[in-house]
Amino acid sequence: MQMIKGTITSVSPLHFGNGRARGTFSQTLSYVPGRTFRGMIGWYLYQYNRELFDACGLAEDHDPEKMHVFFRNGYPLSDKERSVYAPLKSRWCKKCGSLIENDENECTHTVDGRLCLQEGKKHTGLVGMKSFYERRLVQPDPVPKRLETKCPITRDGHTSMGSGWQLSPYHIEGIEPGVSFGFVLLADDRVVDDVVHTLNEASYACGLGGFRSRGYGLVDFSVTTCISDDEYIISRSSELSERDEHLLILNSPCILRTGVSSRIGIDQEFFETINQRLESKGYKGDLAPGSDPNPYITRSVVRGWSLKNGNMVDEIVPATGPGSCMVVTGSPASLAALEIYGIGDMQSSGYGELFVSEVI
Repeated sequence: MQMIKGTITSVSPLHFGNGRARGTFSQTLSYVPGRTFRGMIGWYLYQYNRELFDACGLAEDHDPEKMHVFFRNGYPLSDKERSVYAPLKSRWCKKCGSLIENDENECTHTVDGRLCLQEGKKHTGLVGMKSFYERRLVQPDPVPKRLETKCPITRDGHTSMGSGWQLSPYHIEGIEPGVSFGFVLLADDRVVDDVVHTLNEASYACGLGGFRSRGYGLVDFSVTTCISDDEYIISRSSELSERDEHLLILNSPCILRTGVSSRIGIDQEFFETINQRLESKGYKGDLAPGSDPNPYITRSVVRGWSLKNGNMVDEIVPATGPGSCMVVTGSPASLAALEIYGIGDMQSSGYGELFVSEVI
């Protein structure tokens, strides 16, 4: 397995629907969903290279052992690094942004020669990687957007409709051209070169996201690093070996199913699922709750479109939301392996990504 990292840069406006249009207004997400990324590659390969489509396991939605390519969400950059979700456990000073330690009620950092003494608040959303090792809140680069009004196209023309028409102009929020996002792609050694070669071909052939027939969706992929899973785990393990406890953070929604239903939370079943996943990859299934046994949980909903179902709305699945976290113990190699292999259902569509940090 190879981990590919790089950037996705918008050449034209981009639109990624959040499934909650308001009237004639279609709002966009501020990141590139892994599900959309997978859909672009999958559609292109299904049309033009069916053999590679099958070799990548792109028809599989649920069994990670049958998937050979995993697409992670493309998040905004922060100091040229892909941003990650802030842990719900942590509090940040409202004034200076410094991390407020767990046993403190107010900020004890010095600002302009005086104690800050401001209270803290939790931050939900993406933050820069510097937030963890500088222990201050670092926001990702802004994602500038535009709002365009379009008119429906009919056989008679595409001018604005009169008051008696049922059709009316609609409004699209889009990400501006020239915005870059950090992406991560995991691919089996047998297909990785072909998949990387396909990235820009697929973008130019079919585009990324919605409203492509309106000039949206053209992007440019740039690969910056390629490292094997074994190399990554060895390198990351050395970083994680300095501490006995770590903070395990969900970096995307996590879908854990019991039968047909989805369960929310970080509980005993969650750890059983994680350890089974590690053991299936040849690592110790030794993750366990740490000294603080209380998880910090947010809820999310997974939704999207299904080509299998005639491009109709797919199932709506409750999920444990990104930023949910818990203090854990475990061997460094197992923790590093989790960042590679993830957990749960629909991992090839960007779900179930995990990130490990020091306890903050």
